[in-house]
Amino acid sequence: MQKAGASLELAEMLRRGMALQQAGRFGEAEAVYRQVLRAQPGQPQALHFLGLIAKALGRLADAESLIRQAIAAKPDYAEAWHNLGNTLRQMSRLEPAVEAFETAVSLKPASLESRRGLGETLIQAERFGEGIACLRRAVELHPATALTHFALANGLQEAGDFAAAVKSYRAAESINPNLAGIHNNLAAALIKLGDMEAALAAADAQLARDPQNPPAVAYKAQALEELGRGAEAAELVDFDRFVFRKHLEPPPGFASLADFNAALERDLRTHPTLVETVDPKQRAIRGGAAAVALHTAPTPAIAAMEAAFRQAIDTWAASLPDDPNHPFLCRKPQAYRLNMWGNLLASQGHQAAHIHNAGWVSGVYYVDIPESVHGGDSGQAGWIEFGRPGYGLPSRKPPRLRAIAPETGTMLLFPSYFWHRTIPFEDKAERISIAFDLSAAA
Repeated sequence: MQKAGASLELAEMLRRGMALQQAGRFGEAEAVYRQVLRAQPGQPQALHFLGLIAKALGRLADAESLIRQAIAAKPDYAEAWHNLGNTLRQMSRLEPAVEAFETAVSLKPASLESRRGLGETLIQAERFGEGIACLRRAVELHPATALTHFALANGLQEAGDFAAAVKSYRAAESINPNLAGIHNNLAAALIKLGDMEAALAAADAQLARDPQNPPAVAYKAQALEELGRGAEAAELVDFDRFVFRKHLEPPPGFASLADFNAALERDLRTHPTLVETVDPKQRAIRGGAAAVALHTAPTPAIAAMEAAFRQAIDTWAASLPDDPNHPFLCRKPQAYRLNMWGNLLASQGHQAAHIHNAGWVSGVYYVDIPESVHGGDSGQAGWIEFGRPGYGLPSRKPPRLRAIAPETGTMLLFPSYFWHRTIPFEDKAERISIAFDLSAAA
């Protein structure tokens, strides 16, 4: 039997680890949890919290293993079942995720988070009837919680019931008009309904709170185009002005650009966040593998790449004018962070049309491009194309497009709200690139 003093000491250590974890000091928190486990092997909270750290760092297989160990030690650990569901959902293992959330709900029926996670996962698995029923039940149990109405609205939009989705978004908005994402998702549903004036108003409501919000700018530009206000849309989406192209020089420590790119390719293929199967509802890549969080495990080549990106970004940003009335130019971040990921596209692979919701500037660097992808191809196979809306948004008018042929060793920079996709290609060789988002540092 463990002594009372030892139990109190372990409880204090767990509290200290949690405080460090909440502060983002993951290495220090992990050391505390490991110390707890040395004193009490199989301690469920320490295992669970270690799993959450692994999840935050993109090490999803480790996260699953650690959380399952916590559950094995404490089978009625509802919070661990909930986070197992979240982890499996992020890994696109939707049916096991549903089972985990169902267990969490059975252990803790009053948990709104687990009930909402269950409903959202059912929707993601395209079990729309079950998911919407689950979320409607959550709304009944928690009618004054904006997030429950918001989750139901998102499920209805996924299921194609745009009018009902708008009604639920309005219900969420009436409870909390500042809820993150509410006006953007409402704008998307209204565009799908064809109500462009209301969609424009929803996008403007979001921009009044966050003038550089990427989805809001994208939706506003599309609504303006559909309303016949193309000149105003072109001010926001100006390919000539806001797409920057640069050929990189070999970074210090690399004899040539070919050596640098070879090192990057090796690092992508062995990166701990590499996943071979990507959920199309979570990422834009189709038909390839992705190293989803390069910044969590930087190698010398990845660090050199980030330094090269920063130098190019800083030079380009300094050349841009300041304009307090333009959502891209009104606030250039002085300090920023880069989130980077790698894409290895196989033959017929491509990126679906998307924007980057969390960035100010986004970009791509081409590590290796197959011979079949070249500037002389009238079919533009493997090119990057700007301007075509994604996410199921209809274009009732032909969109203005700009396509650019990728070249090995070249990077592109563009506003994160620009719609972009890649066109499928045929080749035995892979199309290898590294994409990134720049967002203001906290």
